[in-house]
This record gives sequence, structure tokens and C-alpha cells, in this order.
Amino acid sequence: MQEWDKYRETKIQRGELVDRIKNNNQKKWIEVCEKLGLVVSTEYGRGSHAVVYKQNCPPEEKRCCIVTLVKDMRQEIQRDIFKKILTYGLESNLYSEDDIWRELGIKVKK
Repeated sequence: MQEWDKYRETKIQRGELVDRIKNNNQKKWIEVCEKLGLVVSTEYGRGSHAVVYKQNCPPEEKRCCIVTLVKDMRQEIQRDIFKKILTYGLESNLYSEDDIWRELGIKVKK
């Protein structure tokens, strides 16, 4: 499996909450990623998309990219965005699934 496709194997533990993220926009996802300590660049795409990178990883290396956040975000891609961010968090031990939900403003029960 390619590095880029690892997220497909990641299971969302609180799958019942997924429908609550479908109306987020690029700005919200940028805020969430920054709060999680990820590196976000809006230098590419003339402002139409942002790229989220792993910490301490040179952006020019393809393996450093976690996800691209498009400006006109459709609800059906937000689950994959969540899973890509979650996959990196779990691999790096930087944050948990619950941390992502909290940053999205969704309360989770312990």
C-alpha cells in the first residue's frame, strides 16, 4: 500500500459523528489543523487550496503532505480529510481522534 493510501485503513471510532462535519469549510479545517500543530501553507494554488504538512518535514518532499484542502469543499470529501488527519495523528502520537472532534467543535462523550 502506498503511503498516501494508508488513511483508507484507518477506522473512525466515533463514526456516528461523521455527518456533523459535512458543512465545514476550508477555513475551519485550516484552523483545526493549526490547532493540532500541523503546518498549513496557502502559498500554492493562488489561494484556492491549502496544503497540510507533517511537522518537521520539508514541504518539498511529497511524503510530507497529509492532505490538500480545496476552497470549494464538498461534504463528501470531508470524511477522507478527517481520516487523513487522523492517520497522521495516530502514527505520530501527536493527537487523538477525540482531539480532532474537539477542535471541530463537536463534543465527545468519554
